[in-house]
Amino acid sequence: MTILLLIVLFGALAAVLLDGNWRTGLMVTLLIGFAQDPLRKITPDQPSYMVGLVLIGFALCGAVLLERTGRFNMRAMFWTVPQFDGWVTIYFTLIALQSLNSFARFSDIRLTAIGAAFYLAPAFGLWVGFQVGCHLPFLKRLLTLYLIGSAVMAVTVYLSFQGVDHPSLKEVGEGLLITFRYGFSAQGASGFWRTSEIASWQLSAAACIAASMGIASQKPGNQIGLLLMAAGFAFLTILTGRRKAQVLVMAFVAIYLLLFSRRASPASKERVISSVIGVAGISYPLYAFFVSENLGENFGEYTNRSLTIQQDLVERFDSQGIGATLRAIEISDGIGMGVGAGASTGGLIRNAARESIRSVGFVSEGGGGRLILELGVPGMVILGVILLLLGLVLLRNFRLLKQLPQSVSALLMGLLSFALANVPAFFSAAQLYGDPFVLILMSLSLGSFLAIPTLVSQQQEQWAQWQQQQLERQALMERSSQPLA
Repeated sequence: MTILLLIVLFGALAAVLLDGNWRTGLMVTLLIGFAQDPLRKITPDQPSYMVGLVLIGFALCGAVLLERTGRFNMRAMFWTVPQFDGWVTIYFTLIALQSLNSFARFSDIRLTAIGAAFYLAPAFGLWVGFQVGCHLPFLKRLLTLYLIGSAVMAVTVYLSFQGVDHPSLKEVGEGLLITFRYGFSAQGASGFWRTSEIASWQLSAAACIAASMGIASQKPGNQIGLLLMAAGFAFLTILTGRRKAQVLVMAFVAIYLLLFSRRASPASKERVISSVIGVAGISYPLYAFFVSENLGENFGEYTNRSLTIQQDLVERFDSQGIGATLRAIEISDGIGMGVGAGASTGGLIRNAARESIRSVGFVSEGGGGRLILELGVPGMVILGVILLLLGLVLLRNFRLLKQLPQSVSALLMGLLSFALANVPAFFSAAQLYGDPFVLILMSLSLGSFLAIPTLVSQQQEQWAQWQQQQLERQALMERSSQPLA
């Protein structure tokens, strides 16, 4: 059954890519991303390599796209900061050197390849995301498909929480037991997703994207419907027992409100406020009278756990932030141990040389610790410069948003807010961001925002063409109105 479904999915992908249709290929790739986890669960031994199926599809789509475009147009991506081009070369040189360091230290090409992919895949994904962002109608279709797939998966999270007994609704392996308080432990709901942690991130991502599309919509009915969907996704994150999901949603809301307040027109602000109030007015009675009554007596444990977010944030910042970073500098001697040293391979690769190093697991749990462990202090300096330049690109692109229609700017601001909201989550749980599907969604979101200068240029060209057509029409009318000699 599993093999048959994979043949159908990849057969469909091959058919559209052989025709050069990379856009439809990306939509099929999203379907593969949703299907790979439930297929893994029902496959004997639950092979971990199935996590990379979506990456294979994405890479094939990117290869076809590269063939059609002919080159990586980095200058168009970072048009507002031309200095970025030189630092991209330095970045790839750094990864190449640390790949050699990794292979020399651990003698495992698979570990080196997985580690290098952690740094190269997002860069490639940004370029694909940029190309997607240059075609706004397709971007909206792609996001709509993601929300539809997420809605189907979200239903299975609810079924998982309700205790429906089926292999596809349980976590892979033995699962992770979450201690809610002394005397009460349980596994978070995962649905079709392979773990509750992945489920929580995907639900929060769907909530952010649904909210972005809702606010960007010009139709009141669609806007309220999408915002209600966002509220539903956010609510279901509680059932996973993972507090990071709520942090991600709250960070998104804070960032988006800040950006939206700086760029939206007064009329748009009033429309959004009225829609949010309307959604809140609908959501509360639905929750109070229907949802909360059908979630069981243990639901209170999940809600109580979600209220301890503040304490958890402080503890994680202290341990996975400062503590892991200092320990990473110590065990890597400041020069880095090479890419893949802190990678999570899901048990696919056992490397004695890496496992003999104390604190690798602790250090690599946080993003800062993993980056220093693998790239060293010099690598962090290079990354720091690149991040500063990227921040400058985003700032200058944000200033260009005023030249685009309000609906377009609202959507792109939402995608940027979603990407930025993941930064604190990355530094507290870096292993999650080794998931290919997560990296693809992040890259598409941030890459689309890089397309703003191109979108502005397209709009100006369309305006110039319209003006030229008006002048030609006026000239034709003047000639036709002149009396015959």
